[in-house]
Amino acid sequence: MSQGSAAIEAFLDREAAVAVVTCYASALDARDWAAYRALFADEIAIDYGAIGSLVATVSADEWTTRCRTLEGFDATAHQLHNVSAIIDGDRATVTSVVDAVHIVGVEDRTLLGDLIGRYTHRLVRQNGWKIAGVTLAVVAYPAGKEAFEAAFAAARAIFAGENPA
Repeated sequence: MSQGSAAIEAFLDREAAVAVVTCYASALDARDWAAYRALFADEIAIDYGAIGSLVATVSADEWTTRCRTLEGFDATAHQLHNVSAIIDGDRATVTSVVDAVHIVGVEDRTLLGDLIGRYTHRLVRQNGWKIAGVTLAVVAYPAGKEAFEAAFAAARAIFAGENPA
């Protein structure tokens, strides 16, 4: 393989890994749970401890089901930027900055749960790239941590069929 061909292959490999992470955010916002589940290896190491959530290795099905709580929101927007991918054989690490906006209407008001964070997605090559781990580190809560927690509490209640008021 020529040096030019190797460089093109390496570029395409990085872009494929980045595309998986971009789809992670897009599928969440679209509530496309089949597409979301298809992004993962069968077991994934989740570390969302920074927001008081899950820190465990779970099945991809369990994680996908857990994320369906986002259906309690009226809208979400997970915007990724400063995306970088490092490939090491059949493993990849994709890091990005995420601005995650979560909006939910409760009675006569709208709650905004916004956070800026850093994602680290660990991927493995299994018929293409699959996510084997995700870590979320929080950088800031632009609307305040209390607002973020209130929006999530309301969305969880709505998802569970309860009145969040």
